[in-house]
Amino acid sequence: MVKVRREVIMGLTVDVLEFDHGGVETVEAASRESGEPVGRIVKTLLLKAGDEYLVAIVRGGDKVINFDRLSKALGKSVAMAKAREVRQVLGVDVGAVTPLSERVLSLKVVMDPSILENDYVLCGGGSRNTLMRINVKDLVNLLKPMFIDAFDQAS
Repeated sequence: MVKVRREVIMGLTVDVLEFDHGGVETVEAASRESGEPVGRIVKTLLLKAGDEYLVAIVRGGDKVINFDRLSKALGKSVAMAKAREVRQVLGVDVGAVTPLSERVLSLKVVMDPSILENDYVLCGGGSRNTLMRINVKDLVNLLKPMFIDAFDQAS
């Protein structure tokens, strides 16, 4: 069962989807529980670039970060942050990260350009059983991301 409610978060109108019977912390679970295709689910990932953190917004289960290309584009070595760093920097556990947070807004954001193919996406909602449906243009206007072609088709 899913409860849907409309909320204004960080000035944006979003639909909050709360699932009472299971987590939606993976793209596959989010797709299954919401009924949306994996291409409409976005992952919010914390990365470490040199000595600073940044956030990558990546389209669902069909895209992966090409770390070599991203490192080259940013001019420094990029790697996934560890789970403890996610808790420390973003204040939530892996699987509960949302792009709609002051902590994310304080960091540099890179976005997979293929996200622009959708009019709306589902992203993490700040807990392991919550997703948010958000207009892509609103998300872009809020995050002001750099669009970098450093994302490959998942195999």
